[in-house]
Amino acid sequence: MEIKHIRWIAVVGLIAIVELQYVWLVNTYKLTKESIQMKGEELFPEAALQEVFLRVSKTKKDSTVTMNVNFDAEKDMESMSNPGQWLMSYMHVSFQEIALKDFNRDVSFVDLDSIYAHMLDSIGFPAVVASCIVDSTGRVMRSSSQLDIHGKGVLRTSPLPISHDGTRFLQGVITNPYRVIFRRMTLLLLATVLIMVLVIVCIIYQIRIIVRQDKIAKLREDFSYAMIHDMKTPLSSILMGTQILETGKLDTQPEKKARYFRILKEEGEHLLSLTNKVLTLSKLENHQLKLEKDTCCVRSMLEDLAEKYKAKAVKHIVYKWNLQADTVYADEELLKEALSNLIDNAVKYSGDEVEITFSSGKFSNEYYIKVHDTGFGIPLKDQSKIFEKYERASAADRSRYGGSAGFGLGLNYVLRVAEAHGGRVTLESIEGEYSEFTIYLPNREDAIDKTCLNTNK
Repeated sequence: MEIKHIRWIAVVGLIAIVELQYVWLVNTYKLTKESIQMKGEELFPEAALQEVFLRVSKTKKDSTVTMNVNFDAEKDMESMSNPGQWLMSYMHVSFQEIALKDFNRDVSFVDLDSIYAHMLDSIGFPAVVASCIVDSTGRVMRSSSQLDIHGKGVLRTSPLPISHDGTRFLQGVITNPYRVIFRRMTLLLLATVLIMVLVIVCIIYQIRIIVRQDKIAKLREDFSYAMIHDMKTPLSSILMGTQILETGKLDTQPEKKARYFRILKEEGEHLLSLTNKVLTLSKLENHQLKLEKDTCCVRSMLEDLAEKYKAKAVKHIVYKWNLQADTVYADEELLKEALSNLIDNAVKYSGDEVEITFSSGKFSNEYYIKVHDTGFGIPLKDQSKIFEKYERASAADRSRYGGSAGFGLGLNYVLRVAEAHGGRVTLESIEGEYSEFTIYLPNREDAIDKTCLNTNK
């Protein structure tokens, strides 16, 4: 399955999970809202009853309250399905009328709101409440605040009758239901967010693993192809040279015979160098290679490499020198091989003539060695991944200019060697103009005083 299909499947699955979470939260919200509504309905009549008792108790202590219960069987037959509820409602209305008519005390909204809010808070609903008196049509006659009780942002209790003639009703209002709801759902919301974050992280992690596995598979394929391609030519040369030498035809031509032996040796060394490079890279990546650091002469290393590539190159090479630091503290063998890779790239990826400039010096607490060439340069889109292992992204473009596709180990080797020394590598390049690689190595104070024998060029 292609990566893009896996990503689409992951996106669809994530959308489905988000949708399920949304449905779950909406249903939970509705249930919480219904729970608050139900608790408000249950507690408001009790709060109203406590308020009327408190109102009556504020009158003279020697007051006597007389209450008659009038029951009309035909009129109140439907209400008698729940006698207890009917009796409590009747008594509540009677108390309200007695307080108003006999004691001239109407509903105290301040006391009612305080009692109602305290009751809600005691069961875990810290609500802001209001109350009002409405008529049979729902029109507000009096209220404890200027709040629109018919608005969408409030929860209202059912009208509670406070007069036997059905003209006055008491109604409670929760003015901040959403805050109460979300406060009740705090843990649920946090759990949902954590679950969603965890799911998203897991999905992204799984996709990254799949992408990485796909990349590893492609790298394995590229490695096999590149290894075979890079070994085919020297192996063919060795086999062909061996067959010619076995025939004995060159026994009478010692110079030609020596030339064939030299070719066989060079090709064998090339294969050995490639094998050692792969093994060294593996050790560097696994931090298993022990570096043998010492003071290295920069000029002598570069001069040896310059002569080597100038002798075997078929193109014209011009070297320029700007060495301000003669020594660095490093593993000479690994550093020399890294510099060799940079020079090899400069020669490969250039035209019929190339100019290579070597520079060295000290910058801050680091020593640097630069290899600047006037080759084809590296496209900007490839510069961010040019140091990756087996990277041959721009091989096709380079081949058009006569460059070699390469095996894709050289620059990764340079990076690994620099990192093993605690240093770094930087690249500056403009396509079609130049490339400049800089190896930075940490400063070593005790290496500065040491001298290095070198030949001035």
